[in-house]
Amino acid sequence: MPSGGYLAPDGVFGIEYRTSGAKTYRFFALEADRGTMPIARTDPNQTSYLGKLAAYGEVIARQVHKTHWGIPNLLLITLTTSAARCSGVVTKLGTGSAVFLFKAVDETALRKPAPALLIEPWARAGDPALRIDSTT
Repeated sequence: MPSGGYLAPDGVFGIEYRTSGAKTYRFFALEADRGTMPIARTDPNQTSYLGKLAAYGEVIARQVHKTHWGIPNLLLITLTTSAARCSGVVTKLGTGSAVFLFKAVDETALRKPAPALLIEPWARAGDPALRIDSTT
């Protein structure tokens, strides 16, 4: 886990979907990445963005979101202000990480609502992009 062993997302939200009268839900933890932490380090005891993602992966795998927040599922979305950094994280993360979604945005999108983020596809490492406005 990151320094101190504590993860605190920048935000948490859920979306309700209605399909043929049935309701389903997806929940998201948001990380606003301003590029202040290296993507990776050779020393695993130092903080890195991949280390942070590994900690989130462990939380999701152990279903801590169910016991801690009482929510049935969790995806992690990362907004970063650099397309190169976004691509670097996705590339270094590798396959099998479908719960992690990524998007590079303008710095202003980290400070004010950006409704387009709900309908644009989010990149995933080794998996097809995912739109969060639909379950299909």
